[in-house]
Amino acid sequence: MRDVAFCTDSFGSSATREYSELTLSCFLWALIFADEAYLLSERGAAAPGLYDAGIVWKAEEPTGKSACEGGNGQEQFLGVRQVIRQGWADCEDVASWRVAELRLGRVPAVRRMGPFAGHPKATVIPCPWPGVVKPRGPDVLPAFFSREISPGSWVYHIVVFWPDGTFEDPSRVLGMGGARKYG
Repeated sequence: MRDVAFCTDSFGSSATREYSELTLSCFLWALIFADEAYLLSERGAAAPGLYDAGIVWKAEEPTGKSACEGGNGQEQFLGVRQVIRQGWADCEDVASWRVAELRLGRVPAVRRMGPFAGHPKATVIPCPWPGVVKPRGPDVLPAFFSREISPGSWVYHIVVFWPDGTFEDPSRVLGMGGARKYG
């Protein structure tokens, strides 16, 4: 098995928003756990930290290819190895990598930007198995900000939530402009 595609009815309309955000939460934790597994593997042991890897933030463009019926191939959740190979990534890729490396204690627990104060519209995503997966480093979590860009259409931005209630935005550290509109 090389690639895995999750095909869901998420983000189809405003009527599916609650389901879509739950699905997004599941996908983010799946990527975080995959990143942790890679970083703990023999192959990933030599991987640099996110901020030392030369990665830049870049928005994904639709590829026109999708394993999912009716999909445009726009959103891909990329693991650490794929991001390093590509040299760029968007917010869910870099935030998941950052959460994984911090939780594993692989990098110093220092924020590269911020701290940003909490945001009333931020959704923090708790670990689905808190008693099973115990962090070795700080217990950071993924979180997202969302805003409606047109009726029934939402945009999401993924960040790192620190235990003190502040956020770190790896996308901004890696070159994304305009993230302040989220928080």
